[in-house]
Amino acid sequence: MCQSSQIISSPAQAEPRHSSGFGWVRLLSSLMVMVFVLTWAYPAQAQVAVDQLITTDVPAAVTTPFPASPFANPCDDDTVAPIGFGFPGCPAGTIPMTFGTGLNRVLTEVDVAGNRFERATNLSVPPVVPDRVEFRRVGLAPGGLAARQLLFYEQVPNTVGNVSNPLNIGPELIVENPAVETIATAMLSPVVNRGIDNVFNNVTLPANNQDTRNNIERIDYIIGNGALVDPNTISLDDVGFLVLERGGNDNFRIAPITGFDPGTGLPTAYGNLVAVDAADWGGNGDIGVNLRSAVLRKDDPAFVNPAFRPTHTVPNQNVRGVYVPLSTLLPATNAPVIIFGFSLFANDVTNAFNLLNFASFPQTTNGTDQGGLDLVAGGFGLVRRTTPTVPTGNVSLLKRITNLFGPANLPNFAQVVGDGAALALLQNNGLGQGLATITDPTVTGGNGIEYTVYFANTSPNTAANVTVCDQIPATTTFVPDSFGAGTGIQAIASSSPAGPTITYTNAADGDAGRYIAPGAALPAFCGVNQGNGAVVVEVGNVAASQVGLIRFRTTVN
Repeated sequence: MCQSSQIISSPAQAEPRHSSGFGWVRLLSSLMVMVFVLTWAYPAQAQVAVDQLITTDVPAAVTTPFPASPFANPCDDDTVAPIGFGFPGCPAGTIPMTFGTGLNRVLTEVDVAGNRFERATNLSVPPVVPDRVEFRRVGLAPGGLAARQLLFYEQVPNTVGNVSNPLNIGPELIVENPAVETIATAMLSPVVNRGIDNVFNNVTLPANNQDTRNNIERIDYIIGNGALVDPNTISLDDVGFLVLERGGNDNFRIAPITGFDPGTGLPTAYGNLVAVDAADWGGNGDIGVNLRSAVLRKDDPAFVNPAFRPTHTVPNQNVRGVYVPLSTLLPATNAPVIIFGFSLFANDVTNAFNLLNFASFPQTTNGTDQGGLDLVAGGFGLVRRTTPTVPTGNVSLLKRITNLFGPANLPNFAQVVGDGAALALLQNNGLGQGLATITDPTVTGGNGIEYTVYFANTSPNTAANVTVCDQIPATTTFVPDSFGAGTGIQAIASSSPAGPTITYTNAADGDAGRYIAPGAALPAFCGVNQGNGAVVVEVGNVAASQVGLIRFRTTVN
């Protein structure tokens, strides 16, 4: 964001579930972003521990009971072990298990080195939005499984003691989607009282059958459109990534993705590989989130409920965080660089390995000092809460699905989901309706999807010369005549109260909107060209407390 103008690319998409299976589910940038801004004293700092996690406790909206859940096999049946409590008599028998009996603990801000950070919008610098997480696996997990998955959830009551029956889980259940690994969905959520247990453990089988072995070798947090970082306009000390862990005592490695192939969905280049040691978490004290967790494991590849079944519990531990700036992750340069996210590695992956070839990584990684990372969800980005030297506006974007055409039994698109100042301002002006994601009903070829990008200026200053670019989601085609012949864009211009609905033609003919067809060049601020076209709207000036929207429709291929 510059002081005289604001150009916004909207790479993250609200997405419905596709019956033929997307490779991932993209989530909204207003809910999860991965970069934050920080001011350091020079020289550049290495990774730094988080001082405080600030969360909002949101009552779980959905309660999902399983009156007779089977146990994972094997599972821990010891109720007195110091490393965690088990389930008497398992794996025989069943246990009543209910999700959503407590709170979703949503991370909103953090403190690092005396600085407060909050969630970014697409106006963060750079506009970075991780739109998916991919778990790269090699070989088979125990039992001949292609993709064993483990998740831990906060157990309630959150107190020390033997496992009670029934098993009550605080946060809501992450809904299974055959097209997306459930652990990937978890990692893109801001809810931090759930995560992955022992994520890089290949071989270690702890006592009491707490089997967390898996075949995961690399985790890619991918920003498909990329984010341009120019060291001439922003210090690389001021931009970085946040990683959270339960316990704050495990080693891992991290590298930024500096090249990406949209066709294969794989990184093609990396920056520096940085080792994060146990000491970098800053100890194991309470910085805002403490939880006792129940570990659930999915061994059955079939789509059955409950797919994740109890294996053991872990006594109370604190969630810790570490910040790694790009000045550490990238070679020294004055040239602009595009960042496509970052990857996490086990501690035994060194510079001797080709980071692109995850099949070459050690497949004997232990779950103690090399691969024991208990990765917490909550992936999103932050900007430091400061007042700019020259006052500028603060325009936020929220993208929603506002209609489907074709499926029966449509969800309630009149509801408003999410929170924050921007959404509150939209609601005060009668806007903000729609859903972030849709899993039911599924959409099929020929169905239509309506997307609405809302914008709101929550600052007391005018945002000048705002332009919004939103690339058309993959596997869909822009509908050119949604609002009249040659008119595929609907809008409400910046106003308060919200003004009338207007339309823009698809052509670059002098009005504020245009559609750029697949294969054509996109303006640089749109990010990496995904090859499926884009809607570009020159919003213009957005005064304090003004809102508006941009709407278009697509057809599922």
